[in-house]
Amino acid sequence: MALALRTAQADYTLNLMKGVTKVSNDIYDLHMLILWICVFIGVGVFGTMFYSIYHHRKSKGHQAAQFHENTTVEIIWTIIPTLILIGMAIPATKTLLELDDVQDSEMSIKVTGWQWKWEYEYLDNGIHFFSSLDEASNKARQVGSGIDPRSVPNYLLNVDKPLVIPTKKKIRFLFTAADVIHSWWIPDLGWKKDAIPGFINEAWTSVDKAGTYRGQCTELCGKDHGFMPIVVIAMDQPDYDVWVKKAQEESKKGADLSDQSHDDLVTKGATVYAKNCSTCHLPDGKGVPGAFPAITGSAVIKGDINTQVNLVLNGKGGMPAFGKMLKADELSQVITYTRNALGNSVGDEIQPKAVQDLLPKTSSAPAAKVAPEKPEPIADMSKDELVNLGKSVYASNCASCHQAEGQGMSPMFPALTGSVVVKGDINAQVDLMLNGKGMMPSFGHALKATDFAAVVTYTRNSLGNSVNDAVQPSVIQKLQLALPAEQDDDE
Repeated sequence: MALALRTAQADYTLNLMKGVTKVSNDIYDLHMLILWICVFIGVGVFGTMFYSIYHHRKSKGHQAAQFHENTTVEIIWTIIPTLILIGMAIPATKTLLELDDVQDSEMSIKVTGWQWKWEYEYLDNGIHFFSSLDEASNKARQVGSGIDPRSVPNYLLNVDKPLVIPTKKKIRFLFTAADVIHSWWIPDLGWKKDAIPGFINEAWTSVDKAGTYRGQCTELCGKDHGFMPIVVIAMDQPDYDVWVKKAQEESKKGADLSDQSHDDLVTKGATVYAKNCSTCHLPDGKGVPGAFPAITGSAVIKGDINTQVNLVLNGKGGMPAFGKMLKADELSQVITYTRNALGNSVGDEIQPKAVQDLLPKTSSAPAAKVAPEKPEPIADMSKDELVNLGKSVYASNCASCHQAEGQGMSPMFPALTGSVVVKGDINAQVDLMLNGKGMMPSFGHALKATDFAAVVTYTRNSLGNSVNDAVQPSVIQKLQLALPAEQDDDE
């Protein structure tokens, strides 16, 4: 009992919370309206019933009336409930329509659920990162850690990289999942949305007040479902602009590809393992029999290092593809660590540069402005050269929505395989990519002319398409120069 009193802590309230958005307040108001209607009905029905029971009891000489039907009564108790339901349906429908209205959004963020972390991709500025349970909470939650959870600020409700959004802007969210069903929930925003593999759900928010808002996954997504928190930080526009600039600069740094000593790889790998692998394989590497294999003594770990590298990068079965989550230096560190710790002593290693060579090549500076006043002439390229370059550009900029094989994600993102646009007039496709349309962002200022021409040519000659044409970078460069100058948000 004493232990239960120490660990069971919660805030007890008598009603729903209002939240910090217009939607959350509208939901609260709807809840209160329906509640009072139900209270009024309850008081009326039970009041009438108890009054009738008391004043028409047998001891006062009353006798029950004998009748079979009463058309008037039946009409009354049909019409009145119908009117009540209509009165409740009108505000409820209005609120539901408001919840689903993502039109006129000023920015879009794609949210992908993984076991057990969140992936955030800002579709308008190229920022991309994973968000996991913070280190302090992760250490305290381990069995036998000896750490009092009450000593950890925001225990199990804090992350290493929060989602940052600007205030007073309508933000559209796109939700999907990479493995199982997850559910993204921030109580202060007033709603939650399921993240389902192979499907896209939408929602939106607009936060007026800067602050930090916390939530968590509310779907039973696996053994560590309870350790998948969400933190959203809303910033005023000037502060948000500073954060965006800093985040973009950090993303350009990429991985540290310099060679590292064996001991450094092992030491740093311990931290990467604790954050990304210990959840399933356990801190001591013993795994969970029947669910997650042990690292200690594993045939994969003690075998060919290239086999392990391929498994870690690309995943298999319940093993996620960490090549999409971790940088090359982190991957080399954790692979070297598992082979030389946790009861293993293979004695080999792999350097970050070797891992980087195995990762998909990404296009340089996808979010940079690319239309200089006096651009240098761009040499023409063969169709094969454009297709080869376009594959990496597509993987970096398009595959997250249209999928790696071009099959799309119905109903939100159309397939490129067999697409009428891709198989039609190449100028129409170029115009669509330059200027965007609907949920399709404009890539006119987001890609260099060479990358732009390459990805157009790739989509028309790969992914199940064989149009057999191409567009040259010099043509794209001229079209980009004719586009209106890109403006900052505060202009």
